[in-house]
Order: sequence, then C-alpha cells, then structure tokens
Amino acid sequence: MALAKIKSFIDNGLKTVSTPLDRTVNLEPEVGVRIVHSPNEKTLCVTVIGARHLPQNFGFTRVNSYVVKVKLIPSKEKFETTSKNESWPQWNEEFTFHLRKETKIKFGKSKVVEEEINGSKFIVVTLYAILEDKPLIATEKKEADKEKNSSPAKDSAKKGGKKGQEGSSNDHQDGSKSKIFGQFFNKGQDKNSDQISERKIFDKRRTVGATTISLDSKNFVIKPPKPKHASDVSTGDLWRPLRPISSGISVADDKKENKKGKIELSLCLEKTDKKDDNGGLLVLCLHRLRCSLQTMHEHEALKGQMYLKMSVIESGRITHFWKSDRFAPSVSMKFSPDMARVAAENPYEGALKDVSFVIKYVSKNKMGKKTTVGHFAIGSDVGGSYGEQWKQALAKPGQQITKWQSFE
Repeated sequence: MALAKIKSFIDNGLKTVSTPLDRTVNLEPEVGVRIVHSPNEKTLCVTVIGARHLPQNFGFTRVNSYVVKVKLIPSKEKFETTSKNESWPQWNEEFTFHLRKETKIKFGKSKVVEEEINGSKFIVVTLYAILEDKPLIATEKKEADKEKNSSPAKDSAKKGGKKGQEGSSNDHQDGSKSKIFGQFFNKGQDKNSDQISERKIFDKRRTVGATTISLDSKNFVIKPPKPKHASDVSTGDLWRPLRPISSGISVADDKKENKKGKIELSLCLEKTDKKDDNGGLLVLCLHRLRCSLQTMHEHEALKGQMYLKMSVIESGRITHFWKSDRFAPSVSMKFSPDMARVAAENPYEGALKDVSFVIKYVSKNKMGKKTTVGHFAIGSDVGGSYGEQWKQALAKPGQQITKWQSFE
C-alpha cells in the first residue's frame, strides 16, 4: 500500500509540471536566442540569452569556457560573445545586423539597398567549447619528475655564486644588444607570433553544435518588452537544440548519422576538346568532414591528430595521392576543393575499368602509431552509394556529382 501511494504521488507530481520546466527535461545542449526586427531603423537585433546542458569534458580534456558565434545568411556579418566558464552560461549580449547597406560604387555613385526579412534568410548560431591546456588525467609520477628536474637547477644556481652573477651581467648586456638589433631586423616576428597565438586559440576550439532560425515573418509575432518603435516585432525567447554542422544538401539518406563520420565528395569527368578518343580526367574533390560529438570523443581517446588521405589505385598500385594536414579531432572540418583533390587519367574508352579511389581517415599519435578510423572505396566494382556516384559521374561528363559518403 505504501509503495502504491508513493507511485501515485510521483505520477500526479509529474502531471503538474509546468511548460517552462518541461523544456529543461531534454538534456541535449541548447542555446537561447531572442531576435527583434525594427523596420524603422532597418536593423535586426539578436540577443544571445544563454546555453544549458553543455559538455564539461571533451574526451580527456576539460572545457575551459564557451563562446557563441552569430551570423546572418546571406551576409558576411558575424559576431561573437565573450567567453563564459559555466556549463549553464548566461550572456544576454545583443548584436545588431544592419539591413540597409551600400553596394559597389559605379560611375562615382553609391547605391543604397534595403534588405527585407523573409524565409530565405537565416540566423545561424554556433556554440564553441574552448579546451584547457592540461589534460583531465594527470599522474603523480609526472609531477614528481618535474620536481626532481627543477631541484638540481636551483642547487646549481646556489653553488654558482659569483660566477653566476657575472654570467647574469653578461646575459643582461647581450639581451640589451639583442633588443637593439631586434628593433631593426625582427619587425616581422611580432606578426608571426600573433598569428601563431591566434592559431593556438582556434586549435583549442571544439564545435559543440549549431542551430538555424528562419527569418520568416510568421516567427515575428511578439511585441518586445521595451520597444523603441511601435512597429518593432520579436520572436520571443527561443531555446533550440544544438545539432552537428551539416551540408546544405538535403537528402533523406544523408541525414542519418554515421558512427565513424562522413565526408562530402564531388566526382567529375572533365571534358576535352578532342573527338578521337575519350580523353579527360576523372577528378575527386573533398569538401567537408563531419561527425557526431560521441564520435569526436572516441577520436580524442586515440590521443593523436587526424588526417585524410585520398589515393588513386590503378591495377592494384597507387599512382597518385593527396594527404591533408593533421588536425585535432572535430565535429566539422572544411577543405578547399581546389587543393584537396586527386585525378585519374582517362586517355581512351575503358581505361577507368581498373581504376578506383580509396579514402582513409587516419589518427596518428606522437609516437608515430597510425590507427585507421574509417575507409571506403569509390569505383566501378563497388556497390551502394559509392558505385552510384561513380556511375553518375561517367554518365554525365562535365557535371560534378556531389554526395556525402560514410566511412566503413
């Protein structure tokens, strides 16, 4: 009887839970945004309210802080919030996008264009996690070794006595000379150091996810609390789940998440002016890489850096290959198709029967150990979507066949 009463009490309590609390039952990462459209001022004010249910660890590394980037599409304007060191950060930072813009100057005049809000425009909100330098797990042996290595240096400094003082004075003179020479010859080093520091900051970033908000007039139905003008309209507080960044290609099969990751590839049989033979090149280009947060955590557990390799296999041997630079595990990575490409020659009809492309996703740690995370092949004898992309490219010369392919 007592258990039945407790169960009925819990059930009745869950039924009376209010609507705002129901939204927080979902433990997926979410971001809160409020958008206000001012037709009089021709502006779009986006307020980043906050975020919740954010991951505190990425693999074996702890998260230091979080940053949100807001961008208007189509537009080049984008803004970033300040960093917050909380799993439920609150920003309440406002960013203004100007809808009245000037176009290129023609014949000494500039033309002002006013953009309208419609369903073809979007606000993209992306949340990044900035990782700490130190790993989450630190052994006591490493700390003890550091103390041992540091103690002899201190003892030698004490034993040095006057010699150490003389050496320090000489070092001071040498340092002053190097400063004078540096003013004339090392001006470019400051720029390089700034670029290196910026790269380090971006290397620590991990994409938690993103969400898109359509600027359809149907979404602007609420009056803002303190409107500047009577015509101002707002979307209200929107809490949206953060999803992995995906491509603009909308295909039913592409929406299924693969455990090892997916890449966006384009395959094209280039045309030639020659009429006697088939000619041309079969070119494979890499556009993007994406995977889930769980997959990225598994990649980080390998304790190495990632890279992608595309190879051309002709009659069982590698004739050409392209390999990307190493990068940290990430949920999304973009590549330049002009650089990330391999090509197979097609001098005569039937030359591509013994040709295939092999794509590998590899992790390489500091000790040089390579671990193949995933791979697949595209060719005439390969089935599934890999073979379909090959057949479509050969059937439509000069046309790029772009598809998302999953690693096996």
